[in-house]
Amino acid sequence: MEVPRRKAVKRRKPGVWDRARLRRAALAYLARYAAPSAHVRRILQRRLDRAEARGAEMRVGPEDIEALLADLVRMGLIDERAWAEAQARTLRRRGASARAVAARLSSRGAPRDEIERLLGEEDDAAELQAARALARRRRLGPWRDPTERAERRQKDLAAMARAGFRLDVARQVVDADGPPETDQ
Repeated sequence: MEVPRRKAVKRRKPGVWDRARLRRAALAYLARYAAPSAHVRRILQRRLDRAEARGAEMRVGPEDIEALLADLVRMGLIDERAWAEAQARTLRRRGASARAVAARLSSRGAPRDEIERLLGEEDDAAELQAARALARRRRLGPWRDPTERAERRQKDLAAMARAGFRLDVARQVVDADGPPETDQ
């Protein structure tokens, strides 16, 4: 019995990376995701590195990426302020502390002054609301089964501390008599 052979897969030639292709790659990424310029820079550089490793002809370099990013910012396709605000709102709604928001935005390439501006505008009520959201999502403190609540208090406080909340905020949430009426 003869074993059937697989057909040979035709590989496309790596092609040429020029300014037009670089622009198309950036626009395709930005069509799907909002991102700060530092993140788009990393994405484009990674794509160029992969293409070069496969043998593509490179007619662009880092200076072309910088020029493209400047154009995209000028046209308003990259808006770091709007992106940072949206990310911060999303993270806070999920229960992220101010420290966690700052770390996440920083790791994604948000400018430090923008992070400081965003977190400087918030008050203690925002931190408390985020702590409640985390406690509700993870079933800590007043959202825990009442029979286990007293024996799990230290673990609940530790979970809030690991999430980046100050001890006074964590105690206020964990030691609350019950969930606020709006959170039930």
